[in-house]
Amino acid sequence: MSGRCEPDERMDDIRERIIGLGASGQRKSYYPQLQERIDELERANQALAQSEEKYRTLVENVDVGIFRTAARGAVIVQANPALARMLGYDSAKELMRVSAFDLYHDVRDRPVLLARLSRHEEVKYQKVKVRRRDGTYIPASLTLTAVRNARGTIEWIDGVLVDMTEQEVAQRRTEGDRARLQAIFDTLPVGIIIIDSTSRSVDANERWLQIWGEEAAPKEADRMDRYVGWHPGSTDRLKGEEWPIARALRGESIINEEIDMKRSDGAQGTLLASAVPILDRGGEIIGAVSTIIDITARRRLERDLDEARSRAELYVDLLTHDISNYNTAAMGYLQLAEERFQLNDKDRRLITKPLAELRNSTELVANIWDLQLVESGREKTSPVNVRRMLGQVIEDHSSVPGREVNIRQRGDCDCRVMASELLSVVFSNIISNAINHSAGAVNIEVAMSADVRGGADMVRVDIADDGPGIPDERKEAIFDRSLMGLAKPVRRGLGLYLVKRLVENYGGEVWVEDRIPGDHTEGARFVVELPLYSEGMGNERSE
Repeated sequence: MSGRCEPDERMDDIRERIIGLGASGQRKSYYPQLQERIDELERANQALAQSEEKYRTLVENVDVGIFRTAARGAVIVQANPALARMLGYDSAKELMRVSAFDLYHDVRDRPVLLARLSRHEEVKYQKVKVRRRDGTYIPASLTLTAVRNARGTIEWIDGVLVDMTEQEVAQRRTEGDRARLQAIFDTLPVGIIIIDSTSRSVDANERWLQIWGEEAAPKEADRMDRYVGWHPGSTDRLKGEEWPIARALRGESIINEEIDMKRSDGAQGTLLASAVPILDRGGEIIGAVSTIIDITARRRLERDLDEARSRAELYVDLLTHDISNYNTAAMGYLQLAEERFQLNDKDRRLITKPLAELRNSTELVANIWDLQLVESGREKTSPVNVRRMLGQVIEDHSSVPGREVNIRQRGDCDCRVMASELLSVVFSNIISNAINHSAGAVNIEVAMSADVRGGADMVRVDIADDGPGIPDERKEAIFDRSLMGLAKPVRRGLGLYLVKRLVENYGGEVWVEDRIPGDHTEGARFVVELPLYSEGMGNERSE
């Protein structure tokens, strides 16, 4: 036989010669050994055929391009269907006789790749761009293997080509996301530092460095003792392991911890620091992140505001005290003059009118004093029996010189609310308004009952009068501090604003409605609702 033959052809030829040898009777003693050898060769041949079939099936069905080129000219002599699909060809046969070099986008890749193969270097996962049939290019990963003959000369070059289009798109998307996150990281007005599980700094943004007046982030978080800081009210300097970022690495979560600090230039300030551990999917700590906010200016403003508030409270205390004294003295002299001088009705009004205005002034000063207590937070609260307090207020307003005032109380609810003694001012102001804004006889009914609002137990107090009433367009405005929208200002100035402020401070609500629904001329009904006190609310609290 000349040339190369397939394995099955060689086996048939050998079998015929052995059988012929046995039939002629020559060398019969070797026949069993030869037959056994033939069987072994047949089994090996079958195994080889099966292996080749598996290899062919694998090559034809994988998603990566596989090809073989001749050493000279790099002409493709074998290719799988995946390579044809990747390069836009209808079949692998169309790739035959195409030079692999013509597929490379960069001509400089060709001699470089051949030179590396000639030097017995590996070409693995080389990033290249390959040309498709339509002239477009796709990114790919190239692996080449040189097949050499007995003399070491390259006969064939086997290649594997992987389409990297999707991976490149995903990589660009990831890089874009990373760039956006980095931009946010660098421009946040909050200082941020990230460390790994070994306490080494991974990254710190520009704001972190600005706050500390540093040029670079610390190399290790446990070297935080290079920074000078202490907790407000303490003179003990924080140790390295006491800083929030170091504690977060031990599993703690710290939120808005205030720290006084000294910058690298010696200037002092105040930080609001937070830190949390970074966990992997298994819950193991792999690092920590900390944020700091410079609140130095805010703290300075708060101190200035506290000083201004203290001065304002002092001025209010002095003014209300002195004005009340002056008003009391003036009213005393006017009352004395009214009693001692025999005046006709016209002249008497010259005394009674200033007396009324002085009383209004004294009442306004008292309201300002009460409001200042509420606004400053100096008002202390405790359980208050509403029924008893209402009884005292009604008794104080039942006798008005020159007026017929009838006040009736109903409701036996012995309820308590969490309030202060200023709650009496709420009821007193409402009843006073009913008296002052009516003429002649006035009837006032005070009703107390239990109510439920929003699932919470409430105490409801209704104070209704048969006076001139309040038009709908004025019902909201009467509680306004600026008194806007009122054709006739409320005489007591801050009275109803104080009522609203006190009720809301106690967690309640106040509003006004018609005594007879739909007809405001039949009088007004003020409704005050306050949360019912329960033992679980505590015996005393400070607002």
